[in-house]
Amino acid sequence: MKKIEVIFPPSRIYELREALAEHMLFEFIVSDVKDIAPKNIRVIDYKGVQHSSDEKAAFKLELITTDIQARSVTEALSVALIGYGTDSKILVTNVHEVATH
Repeated sequence: MKKIEVIFPPSRIYELREALAEHMLFEFIVSDVKDIAPKNIRVIDYKGVQHSSDEKAAFKLELITTDIQARSVTEALSVALIGYGTDSKILVTNVHEVATH
């Protein structure tokens, strides 16, 4: 089993859902996260006071797939994220055990 985690801009949620649906994957978790990195530093001027922020809105998608399906799902997700470069990340890790209640 493999766990696939994808960090991506909120604007790409529909493309990722379509890519997963093509692989008959309808159960996954999407979380609202903050991408905090030096590359995100921007200055915001609010009521004459400047504030700097290193946060950028992002979503995190998590799902579990079989070893066989993991490569094709990862490739489909990569295609859905084309053009977003460093704003998106795909992580694939091994899962030794899955417990459900």
